[in-house]
Amino acid sequence: MKKWLVIGILILAGILLAGFTIVRAQEVKGPCPPGTHLVVLLDPVLPGEQASPMIARRCEETAPENTVVVLEPLRPEELEQPAYRPTETSPIVQGPSDSPKSRCVVVLKPLEEGGGASEPVCGKGRIESVDGVPLSSLYLIARFYDNPNYGSPLIEYYGAYPCSAGYSYGRPDLRVDGVDNRFASGQGFSTCNLVTVYDFSDYDGPFYTWGPNCPTFHALNDAVSSWKITH
Repeated sequence: MKKWLVIGILILAGILLAGFTIVRAQEVKGPCPPGTHLVVLLDPVLPGEQASPMIARRCEETAPENTVVVLEPLRPEELEQPAYRPTETSPIVQGPSDSPKSRCVVVLKPLEEGGGASEPVCGKGRIESVDGVPLSSLYLIARFYDNPNYGSPLIEYYGAYPCSAGYSYGRPDLRVDGVDNRFASGQGFSTCNLVTVYDFSDYDGPFYTWGPNCPTFHALNDAVSSWKITH
């Protein structure tokens, strides 16, 4: 009786092991080529074993049955996200400002000249000048809106120069302009193609970077407290 019991156990073990056929492969060293992933071939776990011994490692486009796919850790250079590059170029636009809806207009100094800004001039219709400076001599830098999809113009910013390698603009604290936590979409003009909006003042906290036309700031809608714009 014991003899047949032993034979039965051996036959059953053979059937179970047949379902875990392992193909031996040459071990792979180094990262796998693009479009493939690392596959580790293991022996079946036998009674009393805590882990399966590794037979081989190889690169596969798809994982064969009864294998374990191992995710390789990212290298430091893979963790760095490439800098956003806008695909559009904003048009040169000069004043005056004209809109049937109420909005404010602010004149900025380039950050390279110390920054700073005029007091906002607000109203409907045509705004010809700010602090005695005619907008016809200035460039429209950016326009921000109260709603997504460029709904309800909120404020416009002008500067003496278009954006370039030598001139960029920004507002470190939107409380000064009375528009803190209100931006929900925006546009850049006059070769000001790369805008970054920040959750906190002084260009700090979570941020979102976009090209010259951005219909929404996503999670930062109604949460922008400072911004920068560059060429």
